Order: sequence, then structure tokens, then C-alpha cells
Amino acid sequence: MNFLEGQKLIKQKEYGKALDVFLNLQKNGIKNKTIYFYLGLIYSELNDFNKSILNYNEYLKIDPDSKSALFNLAIAKQSIGKINSAKDIYLKLITLEKNNIRPYFALLMLNINFLTDEHYRYINKIEKNDKISLYEKSLVYFILAKKEQKNKNYKKEIKNLKNFNISSFNSNYTYNQSSQFYHNEIINNFYNKIQFTNIQDTKKNKNNTPIFIIGLPRSGSTLLESILTSSDETVKTCAESHVINMSILEQVGPKIFTKNFDANKFIFEINQMKLESSILQRYNNFNVINTNLNFTFIDKSLENFFNIEIIMKIFPNAKFLHTFRDPIDSVISIYQSMLPELSWTHKIEDILDYIDNYKKIINYFKIKYPNIILDIDLKKFTNETEENGKRIYEFCNLKWNKKYLEFYKRKDLYSKTISFNQIRKRISTYDIKKYRPYVSLLDQYKNKYEWIKNT
Repeated sequence: MNFLEGQKLIKQKEYGKALDVFLNLQKNGIKNKTIYFYLGLIYSELNDFNKSILNYNEYLKIDPDSKSALFNLAIAKQSIGKINSAKDIYLKLITLEKNNIRPYFALLMLNINFLTDEHYRYINKIEKNDKISLYEKSLVYFILAKKEQKNKNYKKEIKNLKNFNISSFNSNYTYNQSSQFYHNEIINNFYNKIQFTNIQDTKKNKNNTPIFIIGLPRSGSTLLESILTSSDETVKTCAESHVINMSILEQVGPKIFTKNFDANKFIFEINQMKLESSILQRYNNFNVINTNLNFTFIDKSLENFFNIEIIMKIFPNAKFLHTFRDPIDSVISIYQSMLPELSWTHKIEDILDYIDNYKKIINYFKIKYPNIILDIDLKKFTNETEENGKRIYEFCNLKWNKKYLEFYKRKDLYSKTISFNQIRKRISTYDIKKYRPYVSLLDQYKNKYEWIKNT
């Protein structure tokens, strides 16, 4: 075992195996500060932020001005709610390198009011730098969009949002094109045509009762996760782990991402035994699964509404919590958000197509599996929190206590999503007027989508 092997495993997102490599290197007395850096990175990916922070601090004792270690340390701290500590680190990073856009963006995500007029002067200088990457340029446009939104200059905001989304998509063009291909040509057409081979009994998984939170981004999924993990019973979460998708693509990826791929001849075939082994191994990395005890865990990978058929083959006792909000609000909220890893979020047209397919697919599975999917309307939930919280707990076979609605008081609450600040506040009622200034963006699509016309 060596550094190269560990680095390769990290790139492959095999964090459990990578952890073993670097812990063994440490155990064998290898003296290298980089071990601390990679352990910090791995523990963060596995949602063990205290160990992540510990290792980054050890690394920084040796290299106190390491920009990458400081930045990653700040992200780990903000994930567990240490906002002021994260802020101080980002401000230090700006003093170390005023022309790096990333700490300015990080401050924005903590609180837009942390950005000063002096910061905006540097941001405007960075925008004019032709040498910055497309990704860095996308961050500049996103910051400027939020500034215009704050000042209610909606036309300028929308212009900057468009530039942000174009730059963000193009900054990872090959991946985004492949992802769009998978959504548009494969899973949208084959979600109900999956064939299983090497089928086996799933008795060993019957003790596990996974809760899959599914739906669209910005629909209350992190809020729901926070309430469920506040239970007095043990309910662990692996957050947005994408375990199911990665294990599926492990099998179908080599078939579909080829030059000679023919969708007309493609059969969506899954080896159930291999799939189950891959899924359990990945979940074990997060320490959320136990095949011997009655165990409840949460996977908040929202795209799993595509994978309900597959999940039921592996986890016959699975429950699905479908969070949603007004569809027009969803479109606009997604377009306004920083979601660079989701290829379909960068154009209004792509968002509309994705939501249209999502509606079709979720309705199909609600008809096929009516007893395992619970609808949770964000507006109704925030207006009647206790009643809906109790309903959710009963559906998940958990004991309810209204104190769980005070999840924001927890010291062990964490989130790596853009909702990390929101979940540290009391639940607020749904703002039905928030997206009204942007509704005209969708006027030209009313005749194409019934769900827009009827909203």
C-alpha cells in the first residue's frame, strides 16, 4: 500500500478503501504531512468532520499557510455550524491571496453580508482577469448575481445567473455531457424496463430499514433529514452519498459510454448479486448499515426516485420520503442555486425537462408502490410542522416526540449542502411571494408543460 494507490482510490471515490491505505501508512510509521491532508479529506467525505478537522489541524501545524488545507478545514467547520471560525479562515485566505475567488465565494455562502465593498472591488478585478478558469469565472458571476438579487436588480441578477450557469456547465463539459446523456437517453427511458440477473434472496437486508429522501433539490430534504436524525432512536445518515447511482453505473457505465453505443439495442441489465455487494460495501464506508441488527439509516441522494425498482430488490423494507414544493418555485430556486455537479441545472430548458420526467417517473412508482412512498409538501409541512412531523415518523416506524422539531439546537448537526445555514434556524413558514419577480422566465414554456399551465 502506498500514496499512489490511496490517491487513486480517492479519485474513484472509494473512500473506505482509501482510508485503510492512509491509516496503514500512518500505523507503519510513515512520516509525511500529506497523510494528514488525505485523512482530512477522506473523513470529510465520510461525514466524520471532527476527525477531518483534527487531521487538517495536524497538517497545518507543519504547513500553516497551506491554502488547500485551510480551505478544506473551513468547509469542514462550516459543515458542523462553526460559522465564525470558518469565516476567519476564509478572511485569512483572502489576505494570503487576494485574487483567488474561492474564499470570496465561500464567504458569500456563509452570509452575503460578510462581503464588504472592498471585497467586491477585488471581485470585479478578478472578473476582468482573462487567465482565470471557467469554474472560477462561474463563481464570480454567481457572487455578482447574489449581489444584484440582494439589491433587487432582477434583470442584472438573471444576466449574471445565465453567465454563471454557462460557465459552470462548460467548466466540466465532458462530465456534464455524459450525465445529460445518461438522464435523457438511458434512465428516463429504462427506469421501468430493468432486467435482473443472478437474483438472490435478500434476507440479510431485511433487518435494515433504509429511508430514501427523494425529489428535487431545494425542496426541504435537508430539513427532513435533520428532523429524522434527531430521533432518540439511532438513525444515521450518509447524506447525499450517491451510493445507488455509483453502484449502478459501475455495471452499465462501460456499456453506454462507448462510441458505438446503440440505444435501440441496449438492455438495462443488472447483476443483482454484484450490485448488492457494491451497495453494501459503499454504505459500510459510512457506518450506517448492519445486516444483523434492526437498523434505520437515511440516504438523501435525491435522484433515487429513478432507482426505486432497483432499491426494492436490495432493500425490501425501504421507505421513500418524497419532498416537493410548488413546481414553479422549484424551477427558479434550482436555477438560482449553486449545484455544479448536477448537469441538468444550468439551463431553464434542461431543468424543465428534468422536472417533467421526474413527475412522470415518481407518479409511475407511486401507482406501483403506493404504500412505500410518502408525499411531503414543503409548504404544508412548514405550516403544520408537528402534525406532519408525527406523520413522517409513523410512516418510518419511529417513535415521535415534538422536541425533534428543535433539531437546530443540536451540537452534532451537520450538513454539506447549501442548506447548512438554514437548518440551524427555526422552521419558517413557506414564502409564497419569494419567486414572483422571476415567473416571467417561464412564460414561453406554458404551452409545452401542463404542470406550468395549471400552476
